[in-house]
Formats: sequence, C-alpha cells, structure tokens
Amino acid sequence: MPGSSAPRPLHAALATVGVAALLYPGALFRGEAFFERDLHLDWYPRMAALGRAVAEGAWPLWEPGLGFGQPLLADPSAQVLYPLTWVWLLLPWSIAYTALVLVHLFVALFGAARLAARFGAGRAGSWAAGLAFVLSGPVQSALNLWNHFPGTAWMPWVLLAFIAASRNPSIRTALALAGAVALQILAGSADLCAMTLALGSGLAGLHLLRPARRRRTAGFAACLAGIALAVALTCALWWPAADVVSRSARRDLPKDVREAWSLPGPGLARLAVPLDPARVPFEPSTWTLLYDRPGQPLLYSLYLGLTPLGLALLALLARSVSRRALLLAGVAAAAVLFAMGPHGPLYETACALLPPLRIFRYPSKAVIPAALAIALLAGLGVRTLACARSRRWAAALLVVLASAGSVFVVERFHAASTPAPLAGAALALVLAFSGAGLPTRLARLAALTLLVADLVEAHRELNATAPAVLVTEPPAVVAELRREDGRRIYAWDYVRPEGTAERLLGRPDAYRPLAGPPGLDHRAVEVMAQRQLLIAATPTFFGLETSFDFDNRGLYASAQNDMSYFLARTEGTVVHTRLLQMGAVAKLIAFHDRDLGDLRLERTLPSLTGDPIRVFSVPDPQPRAWLVGRTRLADGAAAIGTLMDPGFDMREEAVVASAVALDSASPARSSVRWIARRADRQRLETESSGPALLVFADAYDPGWRASVDGVEAGVLRANLTFRAVPVPAGRHAVELVYRPRPVVGGLAVSGAAMALAAGLLLASRGGVPRVGRS
Repeated sequence: MPGSSAPRPLHAALATVGVAALLYPGALFRGEAFFERDLHLDWYPRMAALGRAVAEGAWPLWEPGLGFGQPLLADPSAQVLYPLTWVWLLLPWSIAYTALVLVHLFVALFGAARLAARFGAGRAGSWAAGLAFVLSGPVQSALNLWNHFPGTAWMPWVLLAFIAASRNPSIRTALALAGAVALQILAGSADLCAMTLALGSGLAGLHLLRPARRRRTAGFAACLAGIALAVALTCALWWPAADVVSRSARRDLPKDVREAWSLPGPGLARLAVPLDPARVPFEPSTWTLLYDRPGQPLLYSLYLGLTPLGLALLALLARSVSRRALLLAGVAAAAVLFAMGPHGPLYETACALLPPLRIFRYPSKAVIPAALAIALLAGLGVRTLACARSRRWAAALLVVLASAGSVFVVERFHAASTPAPLAGAALALVLAFSGAGLPTRLARLAALTLLVADLVEAHRELNATAPAVLVTEPPAVVAELRREDGRRIYAWDYVRPEGTAERLLGRPDAYRPLAGPPGLDHRAVEVMAQRQLLIAATPTFFGLETSFDFDNRGLYASAQNDMSYFLARTEGTVVHTRLLQMGAVAKLIAFHDRDLGDLRLERTLPSLTGDPIRVFSVPDPQPRAWLVGRTRLADGAAAIGTLMDPGFDMREEAVVASAVALDSASPARSSVRWIARRADRQRLETESSGPALLVFADAYDPGWRASVDGVEAGVLRANLTFRAVPVPAGRHAVELVYRPRPVVGGLAVSGAAMALAAGLLLASRGGVPRVGRS
C-alpha cells in the first residue's frame, strides 16, 4: 500500500518539534512570541476582539472597535468558524500563536509525506518531501500570514482526499474530501483554497481518465459529492463573506492592487538562492527587481533549496521518468509563471478566462503550491538514488552549475553569503559517489541531511520571536486614550494615502526607530515603534475603538472606504475637525502637529522614532448616539458635498441615503440614554418632543435590525457611512441587533450539512460501501 511508507504520526510529530527547535528556539525554549507584520497588526487584535465578544455573551458576528465597526464572522481571515481558533482563545498570548505554528507544521509535514508516499516516493522520499515542504521559503514565509499558513498546511490533505475519492469512491472517501476542503475553507485563505481546488480537480480528472466507465462515474460522483458537502458545511462562512464582498471594493480590485507583490523575472533567482530582505541591502532599484516593489515582499523567502531542486532534477532525469514526475514539474512551472503576475505570460490570460480571479491579490502566493510540487519531486528524486547512475552524474553536473550560478546571483545583488553553493556542491558529491557505488541507504541519508541543513541554515532567522510583553504590554499612550463614554480615537495613518509620511514628516518611513533596547532584535524594535503610535488594528487589542481606519483587506463598504479618504483629503480644514466630531472621536494621536486645525494638544510622549507622540483632544465631539430633527437626502459625492457645506450642522440634521420625512429643528427636549452596548446588540432609551432620527457613530451594515418599543423599525444609512433609526416623539426603547440574513441562513445550511455528514458516516459504518450503490 503506497501510504504505508509514509512516516508514522508520532515520528512526524517528533520531527515537527525538532524543526521548530532549530528554527524558533526562542518560542520553544524561552517563552517568546511570534509578532511580525500581520500577527501584531491583525491576528492578536482579531483574537482579542473575538474573546471580548464571547466574554460579554455576544454572537461573534461584529467587531465594534475597528473603523466604526466591521463584520467579524463574515471576514474569512478572522477564522471565527475554524475549529482550532477556539483552542487558541484558551491559551495565554505568549504561546497561542506558537501552538498554531506547531499544529500546522505537523499537519503540513505529515500531509506532504503521505502525499509523497501515495506518489510512490518510498519511506526516505516521503520524509524528504515532508521536510522540504515545511522548511521551504514560501511555507516559512507564510508563518506570519496567519490565515494563509493553515491554508497551506491543509493543501496536501485536500489533494490526498481528491486522489482517494477518485480512486476508491465511497461514502467515507467523499466525507474525507468534504472534511479536508471544509477545514481549508474555514482557515480563511480563499487564494489557497482556489489553487488547491484547481490542483485537486486536475489530479482527480487524470485518475478518472483510465478506469472503466462505471468506476469513472462513481469516482466523479464521490468527488462531486465531497465538494458539494464541503460547500454546504462552510455555508455559514462563505455566504456572509460573499454578501460583504458584493458591497465592497474587493469585488473589483484595482489592477495595481491586485497585481502587487508579483514575481519579476530577476526575482526568479529567489527560488534557488536565499535572497530574503535581511540578506539583500536596501536599494530601491534592486528591491524592485527582486520583490516587485521597493519594500518588504509578501513572502520574505521563496528559497526552495538547492538540495530539493537537485533531487527534483534527478527525478526528471530518471531513465523511465514517471508521469507523476512530469505532472509535478508541470504544476511547479505553471504556478511559478502565474506567480510572476504581469511580469509573466500566464496571469493576464488566466484572469481574462476566469474573471473571479480578480478578487484575489498578490500573485506571488502561487509559489506555495510550486513549493509543494518541488518537494514531492524531491521525494521521487530520493527514490531514484538506487538506480540510473549515468543520470545521477548528469544531475550532479547540473547541480554544480546551479551552485556556481548562485554565487553569481549573490555577487550581482550584493547579498550576504548564503549556504546554497556549499549545499549544492555537497549534493553533487553525494549524487556522484552514489553513482560510483555508495550504498543507497547511505546516499539517501546524506541527501536528507543536506536537505535539512540547507533549508534550516537559510531560514533559521527568517521568523523572529521576542518576549511576549512586546505584544501584550500596552504602550504608554493607551492610558491617555481610555474612555468610559464610548467615544472613539483616531491614530494618524502615515502609510496611506501614499506619500503621507514624506509630506508630513520628511521621511518615507514614519515608524523607523532610531534606536531600541539593547539586545532586542531590530525587527522587534521596529514593531515597538509601530505599536507606540497604535498602527493599523493594534488599538483594538487593548480595547480601544477606532474610527477612520483605512481598508486593509478590501472588505469595507464603498461608502465607508470613501469616508476614510474623505477625512485624509480635508486635512488642515475645518471640515476635518467636523468629521472627527461627527465620528465621536475624542482623541487623536500623531507625530506631527501641523494643519490640525483647532485640535488642542494635551500631552506629548517620547517615541523610538525620535518624534514625540502628540495626543490631541477634539473639541466638543458628538456622543456615540444623538438625536436630530432634520434630514437632507443625498448619497455618494452629493453626500460628501453636503457634509462639506458650511451650513450643515451635524447636531441638528443628518444626510440620509433614503428619504425620511424630517424637517424641523432638533427636538427642544431630547435625550439618549444607553442601557446596554455589546458587540452584536445595542439598547437605548430616547426621549424627544417631536419625531427625530437617532444617529449612531457606528458603521452602517444591512445586517443590523432595529426595533422601537418592540416594533420593527428601519435602519438607515446616514452621514454617508453611519447608521440611524427614526423614532417618534416621546419616550421610547430602541434596540439594534446584528443578525445578517446570510449568517442565519448559512448557519442553518451548515447545521443541516453536519447532520447529513454524521448520518452518512454512520451509514458507511453500517455497510454501505460505495457512492452510487443502490
């Protein structure tokens, strides 16, 4: 049986711990935490928001603290429905992400090894494939992209499930396919899901070409049933997500955003030479050649390893090269060509033929399936060490040439010395001596040792860790911003619009530190500097509620995205202050103090950048909810023009997107009293002398439902992006609940699918062995 040559689970678990000990000793032995890039900017804040929602008894559907509020469950990257997310919530912050890394490293290693065994790589080849995959640059670089990392780990298992369902169609194999696909979908990486589904469908299609017609029909039915059941199981995620995307900029991403972080032609050298940004001195033109732009790449390292590449070459040079080896080589080549984006011949054609690809960003992610294909080829290459001596001599010669080429690349880009040439030369010796009579077992052991040494040396400093307090300890400015009245804050964004830092601070990188605590990794110092000004979503980790944040994932409603850019364009005018007041923003923090109108400087705090952190108070901001008696009908650009009108008084009137019959001054006697406010529900008591509109400094979303004294009421979009509820004169109880219909419907479908899956599993144990059997 092919799968029997794969490593045992216990051995794979021990290998995972060994890999982690070599690559992340700080996380395993010193209690340090991962923190880089998207982790401190997004993952920790998202987990904190989810934990707060659960603690207060709310459904985890809405995050009220980020950018006037955002859908939580409907954002796939929040991983609300991913089963393992609830395990991370139970762990201390210092080890939560380390546990995520270890679990998914094991899943990836064991899955790739089993897939290699299925392809006939043998025991040593299976180990080589599993280790080459998890140690490769694309996989290690995905570690700080928290939703893509689990998606990467589940990729081999989905492919295994496709093969099993097409070869041995049965209820159990269909259920296994449904489970693997569902887990990858719930992990939150649509890009990895799409790529894996394409690969799995191709593998299944190839397997279904040869069997007899009856067996072909059964295999097709098993695959189709598995995919359909996975779609139903995950309906509670993708239905709400599709609803949000339909109203957001993500449905039609600008070309420059979609194609960013592609792989330029010279950047292909990164596949064979470790050229991560830490090794290449910063020079804009050089970084643009390698990383597509003069900044940090999406995937820090694309290094697949000279040793795995050499072994893959050996599999392709075998006397009777297998169809599987040719298939894997084709997959790797196609994935790399797609990863080149506009720099290559495949991306534009694929997007033209399949328009849904335009919702995906950053083509370089396609190097991840290429890494899996090369790892599997390397496993087949280890298997061929027992035969074809002349081919091994040819492979050794080519590896020597590649090693010499890597020396040239290092010199060309003035990169720090890398282990690639040494590893390549050593592998060439192994291949040559195995052709001259070196025992096969010893040759395989030497190849495995070189593979691990090559990739570990290249990536042992790729993912930094630091004391957990870097993430958990609030910066000094947090104490200055905490409020009990529900008002929001605004942390100045120096990243967008482009050129903001240069214009306001005279330097391109607003957050670059001058110095930091001694003995701390420079990457940790950079993160400390960013967190001091509460960059991106970091305020929400500490329970602060933000306001005019820019859209990092392309999931904001278009009106809300417009509002953020509207604020940026009005900088230095009276409208800027009025917008802050309308958004219930009480405090603003920034490095600069110019063109801030009548904001009052309250305090300055030191920072690692050398610029003081300035805390400003906004004069007379609106509360989180207030009553107005007049409305103006406008939307889009017209609404923006109305908000800029000097005659517009936010305390007396509101701009609404749909007609509301209000045309009087604000009620003479009006009050709003909060009764309860949690993530998914708000209760208030209003009193007014006439009909009024209750306006909230919270984002509008059609999923919000309102009632006045228990009677359903409409929720309107007001002041371009906020929500409002009409209330009659007198005293009334108003309640808003966030229950989007796609969430309710999706949960119902997913629940029914789980019941169906459980029933099918019981039926299969009762002796119903094949799909389609009557």
